Amino acid sequence: MHLLDREERIKLNRELEILRPEFLKPFVPRWWWWRRCRVNVLIVCDGGLNFDTGPFGLSEFLTAFNQLESTTWVDYRVTLAHRGSIINNPNPVVVSHIPNFNFATSVNLNDFDQVWLFGINPTFGMIPNPISSAETTAIGGYMDAGGGLFATGDHGRLGQDMCGMIPRVKDMRHWSDTPNSADDTNEVSMGGRRRNDTNAPRSGSTTATSFDHQSDDIPQKIGVKKFGAGYLPHPLLSISTSVRPSGIIDIMPDHPHEGECTRETSFTVNSTTIPTQIIATSFVAGGNTSGGKDATDPHCFPSISVWDGRPENVGRIVVDSTWHHFVNINLDGSGSAQSGLSTPDFNVVRQYYMNIATWMTRRKFMLCWRRHLIFDLFANSQLIEASLNNPIQNIEEISLADLNSIGALSEEILASKHNPAFARGFLLEIMEDYHKEFAEMLDIWRPTIEKKGVKKANDYYQDWLNLDLLLWTSIGAGFIALRDDKKICSDKMDEKELDRVFDVFTKGIDFGFKSSIQNLSTKFNDFEKTLKGKYKK
Repeated sequence: MHLLDREERIKLNRELEILRPEFLKPFVPRWWWWRRCRVNVLIVCDGGLNFDTGPFGLSEFLTAFNQLESTTWVDYRVTLAHRGSIINNPNPVVVSHIPNFNFATSVNLNDFDQVWLFGINPTFGMIPNPISSAETTAIGGYMDAGGGLFATGDHGRLGQDMCGMIPRVKDMRHWSDTPNSADDTNEVSMGGRRRNDTNAPRSGSTTATSFDHQSDDIPQKIGVKKFGAGYLPHPLLSISTSVRPSGIIDIMPDHPHEGECTRETSFTVNSTTIPTQIIATSFVAGGNTSGGKDATDPHCFPSISVWDGRPENVGRIVVDSTWHHFVNINLDGSGSAQSGLSTPDFNVVRQYYMNIATWMTRRKFMLCWRRHLIFDLFANSQLIEASLNNPIQNIEEISLADLNSIGALSEEILASKHNPAFARGFLLEIMEDYHKEFAEMLDIWRPTIEKKGVKKANDYYQDWLNLDLLLWTSIGAGFIALRDDKKICSDKMDEKELDRVFDVFTKGIDFGFKSSIQNLSTKFNDFEKTLKGKYKK
């Protein structure tokens, strides 16, 4: 191994870390056998969509769950279902195949943490198995109980049969062609001049002229919404800067006639009005013909929409403009003369799938996973040694600046290993159970929620105070609390002690947060005294 080229040696080392064969086990921590967090996934297709390796199969998409298992402490158990005949997929993450699927009778939806819907059947009154009102009710109940849902179709009415009547989902996307709308930007036809033709032209050309452009190695560029003063993308479109320096997923597979998400709207749950968010916009170049179609008029359209019902304990929703962002013909060129996306671009797009799976699943998933993440940071990253001159110094003697450094480094490590939005979201998840209101203040992705009788605040465009310092200092103190717990630091630690990790961590958070607030109060009082003589009321 030591004679290998450096890049090959590093790659092999990383693969060995994931596989952990028998001869390496003596050199890994004794807690390698801790049980994984389990996430149950249901994926449903209809019509000509399926799970095989054909053009309209989802076999490449399914590898996102294999990748998640190799990089997280999570066991994904995927059930594949079809409204008609199902084609089995041998992927080891798949535990069940269900043909002739019915949402109300085939399974108990509440057994799943996330549900994905890929619909192609339109509703013309002639489909043999349209979704029933009982099924719509079952899906609505699943979502209201906290289950996450993804839904997509394609142009025109494709996907309307399965997705077009689901609560909230039906209003987050156009499930039919609307060429006569007062706002003609809503046209989602197959051949009109305002169709959503995102095919990117090949090198040396200014327009896309072939249908097969969708299967080549040139993806479309999308516009990504930025959040907060740090200009982070939504967690769905965040990627490690080691993979993409911008930290942003700004490409998608292209297609000559995509569907379209609706403009931002809102839904009221338990007297709380929560808006949807458009997090990505796709662009149509002028003059695309993509195989004999009308030359397009240049325009743009919303292509990814999300709704976060977590504030009211309702499931999150993700809606995409087309399943052509997911099927094989666009990813690997299956059924075409093209080779599909390059491996680096495919890995970027697959991170989008992985982000969806992480973001929309039930919150219990993160509650389980976070104890592993916290302990992995503590045990393997040396973040305390990297941040303190005296690693055994008592927590009361450690400066707030050093505690802050530990917390900031933990976010940096997570951002590199996963992605920046995941890292920030994870820290906020930790803080939410300790101080929900404070976590909400820091949540840059949290939609503007309206409650009855509450007047909107006259906010400045950014926070007057850098609340990150409070967050990092609190998190840093949490790691010191773990360091000072003799049982957790012992080589004989068992899984029962793992269950204590978050409780111990929270005690440290309490120390760091209260110490920070006390210091902030002192500084603010000094500031107020300084201004008092000059700015009297």
